[in-house]
Amino acid sequence: MSDETPAIRAHYSKLALKRLRAYPEGKGSGIRERVGSERLAAIRDAASLDWVPVPTVVALCDAILEVLGEEAARGFWTDLMRDSYDHGILKPLTMLAGFGLGKSAVSGLVKTAPRAWLLSSQACGTLEVIDDGSGLKLRSHDLVPEILHSRGFLCVFYGACRAMLDVLKSRAKLEIYAHEVDGQPQLGFSFQLDP
Repeated sequence: MSDETPAIRAHYSKLALKRLRAYPEGKGSGIRERVGSERLAAIRDAASLDWVPVPTVVALCDAILEVLGEEAARGFWTDLMRDSYDHGILKPLTMLAGFGLGKSAVSGLVKTAPRAWLLSSQACGTLEVIDDGSGLKLRSHDLVPEILHSRGFLCVFYGACRAMLDVLKSRAKLEIYAHEVDGQPQLGFSFQLDP
């Protein structure tokens, strides 16, 4: 790890707050109340490419999980990320992955994930892609504890991975698993691609 403060670009937090304004049944306001006015102001005042401290982003992600529940939180982040792949900030990654559908396009898009993470995070840890013949795996190596232990942020990772598959119309199975690196727990995502 570097001497930099762990932080995440403000872009997705800002998009999440925007989407929450229209969330039904007062759930958006319930989420904002849990996050707190100081953290909300930090997100709102930041430019999309500014760095927001990890605890602020994690507070937002955890509040979304607490209010919406796990399935809806995963859906929330999947929809937000899918929009980014379709016509937002992640659109260039779909171009890099290839224009076709199928296993090779999904593989290409998954392989861009470590670079996307490095561009959107600072001093938060790294991701790697492993193709072991049984499927692709996206694994973390040294995620900062705040992210590693946040079930809300896990929904963000899940949503990003699910959105990759959805954009390329893949029915691949996505599974979350735990693994260790140098005795430290880490997260992994396994993609069982359609033959």
